[in-house]
Amino acid sequence: MGERLLDHDNLCGASLLSLVASGSALIAELLRLAQKIPEPYLDPRETPVAKIMFDFAYLREPDKFEHAVNTNDVLLQTDVEFQKAHGAYALRFYGLIQGIVNYWKDVQVFLDRLARGYFISHNVDSVLEDIQGKQLLCEAFFLYGTLLLLLDDHIPGSARERLIITCYRLRGESTLEAEDEVCFLARSTGRVLGQRQPKHCPESFMSRFSTKTTQKTARLLIQRLMSDDIYLQSANFPSPEHRSIRLASQASMLYVILYFDAETLRSHDATMREVVDKHFSDNWIIPVYLGHFVDLSVEWVGYQAATAALGNILAPAAIKEVANANSELIARCILELGDILTEGQLTEQYLLDHLRGILDCTRRCNAALRWRLLHRRRAKHHGRTVDVNPGEPGDADSIVTLMLKVSQLEYKVKLILQRLLEEKMDRWQALKQQVVERMTELSKFFAQARTAAVRVTQDKKMAEWFSALAREAKSLDGASGYRTIVGRKIQTFVSALEEVEHFDHVDTNLHIKALLADIRTDLLQMVCISAITPDTIHVIEAVSDLSYAWGLLGDYVPIFHERVRAEPSTAVLLRATFLKLASILDVPLVRIAQCDSPDASSVASYYSCELVTFVRCVLDVIPVSVFGLLDEIVQIQTNDLLPLPARVESAYLLDYAQLCARYQLARLTHRVAVFTESVLVVEKTLLGVICIDPRQILHDGLRKELVLQLSLTLDKMLRFPAAQSWSAKRGRISDFVHVHHAHVHSILDELAMRVDGYRRSVEYVQDYIDVAGLKMWQKELTRVIRYSVERECNRYLRRRVSDKESRYQSNAVPIPLFKPTTVPPGSLDNDALTFLGRTLSALLQLTTPRHTSYAPACAGWYKNVAASTTLRRPICVEICGIRTFQILERALGVVGLVAFDRILAFQMVRELTRFYDEHRRHLAVYATTLGSLNTAALADDPAGCYMSAVRAVESLMPTVLHSIQAIGHAQLLRRSLTHALRQKSRLDADFLSHSTTAIDTAILGDILDFYRQPTSTPFLHNSILTRFSALGDAAGLSDNMNQIYVAGQPQESLSSLLLLFFLTYAHKLHYDERVASLVKRKATYPIDGYVIVAGIHSILKQCHVSYTYRLVTDLGQFVCVTAQQLKIGDRVTGDSLPLEIVNAMWFIRALCRAANMRVPAGSIPGHILGASTL
Repeated sequence: MGERLLDHDNLCGASLLSLVASGSALIAELLRLAQKIPEPYLDPRETPVAKIMFDFAYLREPDKFEHAVNTNDVLLQTDVEFQKAHGAYALRFYGLIQGIVNYWKDVQVFLDRLARGYFISHNVDSVLEDIQGKQLLCEAFFLYGTLLLLLDDHIPGSARERLIITCYRLRGESTLEAEDEVCFLARSTGRVLGQRQPKHCPESFMSRFSTKTTQKTARLLIQRLMSDDIYLQSANFPSPEHRSIRLASQASMLYVILYFDAETLRSHDATMREVVDKHFSDNWIIPVYLGHFVDLSVEWVGYQAATAALGNILAPAAIKEVANANSELIARCILELGDILTEGQLTEQYLLDHLRGILDCTRRCNAALRWRLLHRRRAKHHGRTVDVNPGEPGDADSIVTLMLKVSQLEYKVKLILQRLLEEKMDRWQALKQQVVERMTELSKFFAQARTAAVRVTQDKKMAEWFSALAREAKSLDGASGYRTIVGRKIQTFVSALEEVEHFDHVDTNLHIKALLADIRTDLLQMVCISAITPDTIHVIEAVSDLSYAWGLLGDYVPIFHERVRAEPSTAVLLRATFLKLASILDVPLVRIAQCDSPDASSVASYYSCELVTFVRCVLDVIPVSVFGLLDEIVQIQTNDLLPLPARVESAYLLDYAQLCARYQLARLTHRVAVFTESVLVVEKTLLGVICIDPRQILHDGLRKELVLQLSLTLDKMLRFPAAQSWSAKRGRISDFVHVHHAHVHSILDELAMRVDGYRRSVEYVQDYIDVAGLKMWQKELTRVIRYSVERECNRYLRRRVSDKESRYQSNAVPIPLFKPTTVPPGSLDNDALTFLGRTLSALLQLTTPRHTSYAPACAGWYKNVAASTTLRRPICVEICGIRTFQILERALGVVGLVAFDRILAFQMVRELTRFYDEHRRHLAVYATTLGSLNTAALADDPAGCYMSAVRAVESLMPTVLHSIQAIGHAQLLRRSLTHALRQKSRLDADFLSHSTTAIDTAILGDILDFYRQPTSTPFLHNSILTRFSALGDAAGLSDNMNQIYVAGQPQESLSSLLLLFFLTYAHKLHYDERVASLVKRKATYPIDGYVIVAGIHSILKQCHVSYTYRLVTDLGQFVCVTAQQLKIGDRVTGDSLPLEIVNAMWFIRALCRAANMRVPAGSIPGHILGASTL
């Protein structure tokens, strides 16, 4: 035997095998990247990055394009953020194109080495004579052509050019390898998906790196594919009727490789007729690679010879004849499968007796299924209808029936054959031993003398013959290498035993005839068992291949779902279908596994994940059905069932029984249990490198549907009216606050009832679906809310977290995305992305300082309403308070309150940063005015000095007011959220609350000890602080009023600016004892006293404490100067003090109280301080 190409030490075979393996890995990488193309690269016209997305026109004048970006600050910032977000993907795509270029270069180098005799005993002809050699060489060309076809089909040319330019701008020309070749390959072909392809496409794409050697080799490969069965599929499909299936793999190769020699497609009529008659005589839709199909009548429309050759098979009469034959075959196959799969029919003995017939049946079934699956969908798009009416053989329902049944047959047959192979030698030996014993018994039987008990005449020759036969049988060897010889011997034994049975003294003895019949049966059983070899299983695996249907089965998922809904036990049959579909892994992995490529794990993981995703999609019908039933359970538990009291009088027992409602509840619960049981009875299945656990699939499906229902409910119900629309349609915007208060409360109440109904229903059925329902509920609600927090907080981040990077998003259990609500411009929630943003905007609208006043003693927001007939003063009505946050907690839980707190914290950071930036920007303009306040007390006219400074900065104050109130507003909302969390913690988890408080105190003590003695005290690990910080926030232990949000820098004249701010707006406020705070004097003033205190305190808290002392001192100086100028005596009373002094005194006390400090001694005269009792 000569040297084989794939022998261990054959360099030529190893090089070629490595090339083919790398091509398969590149295809997996291409498909992986094609699924994750950033949206701006596909269609940047309607995106903010449209002006920084360049195609290859950039390469002609790069300086011009760069100048346009660099001279525009907005574009420059957008460009930086875009490159950070998508630069890694662009570099990975560049690596893919470079890999394709290098792959084809390596193929060319290999061909050159073959031509130059580098491999000594190998040349192109010898490689093509070797079975593995011609397979690998054809695959090398086929994979390169497939790479280009998939590249042009999955990643449009315009997107390719933009990705390459992104890499060019990100890394620079000097750091990119093979830049010219990569650009040449990635250049757009002009093809647009869904439109007629350009002329000479894809042949021009494949010829971009063509050489004479590759063209010559392509012609040799075409001839070899036309003449040989390179994959030796004759044993798998021996029937002439299945020729197109037998040659299907090389037909796909032939289609691709013909583009390397497009002249054959154009003008070689005889060659194309031979190609079509042999490979495409009854099919014109061919699968090129997994999920990629081509219609020859469309792809070859520009090639005269190819179009002419297809004319015969595409004639309407020919198509109708093939379609009708296929429909009849499907009907016949379904009947045959029904007979074979009858309960108790398919046994080991039946399989051994009818193995050939069963194999022929599976061949016919798979042939019929293949033709119908490939031609049914594609033919609709091009006017060649091969579909049939519903209910007739060949319709979608019959295709699914055929697929399920043939999958089940193949699965059962393989199980039986595998068991027989494992027990083959043991059974063979047992049967042989039984045959020998019975022959020995017959020998002894004929050797005995005739007696009353033994009514057979003694026959020594017969005894010796049976004895010799027993020795021959004992010498039989069941090894596979002697299968033919042994089979002939056994047939000789059977023939001899049949002849012996006709002897007179044997024919009259029923006992001997029974022994002979048993021996013949055992011998024939030995023949059948010896015929079972691993090749038999290989034939079934080859026949049952379903890889061609990848991408087509999605059309039949609704039918799978309908079958499972109607009969949940159908889910058991799906396991065999999934195992049949697992054959897609053989296509890309066979060569990678042969050469032990390091890419094996990543490629297998990718295709396995794709397969598991399809399995999840099919089995999603069960959790969807379960949650459809849960909706009815929620309605019954929420609306129909009355709450059962602890004691019920016998007279009212029937009323509380509610037998009809409880019957409906029990019926729905039973259906839920049936659905889940149908999945749980399915065994674990290994698909590729991933083991599918049906229990895990069920749990993930339930979680997915729970997340979907939760997200839909939250997004649908948490929608609030905008103030602008109210003002335009119904009246004054001030009236909107009252209506908005009732509307928000009603929405939150309704949501709380709905969410509680879902929670109770999941908890109710958890024992019937074998899941920890309450745990799943809490986990998924937390994930949905935290994902929404992440999306809302992206608005405040420079480096945004994309969905692919989110730790809360999942492929198995995705959180759905909803489009942001369209609202009028200027609305508070015009940038809200999720239900959390809309709800927070509603709270901000509800508590806006423009229309409400905050009462620190009551921790709520109040608004004046018109006075009644009995009261002269307006009534102060609570708009938002403790009850509001309790309803919010019932609707969204503790995690919802924490979510709002986190979003507000991000808003605080943004507003504080904006305030400090604005302050530094205006400091240069107003530095003189702000500095003059340091010597205002020494001026001749101190009050005039203050007033002139106020007038100088008057234009700046509206902006400062907006920032301070935004900061204070957010702080007060955070404090109310913290109070609600603390109350919830103490009421529902008292022990946890106290434990958390104790740990918090201990941690703070340890931190203080470390800073006092850093050398002797160990510092706590950051992970402990991070985890406990999250727990402390949920328990309401955080003190947001004293929190540091931004890194403080020296802010020159900050206290002077805040002093002028207070003086600007002090006359618009007065003290209201009902809310114990400063409130606006007129309803039109957009200001609230305590909100200003909270905002100024938060601004000063980011700086050194001396800034707070400085502001209090400056305010005290203003009070002293004003009192001195107004000649206020020692006996002054609070009622006689001017409004500015009263407001200043209240502000000083409130600010010091918020900062946990005393009023500095000597800053305010004692008689004035004593006169003010606010």
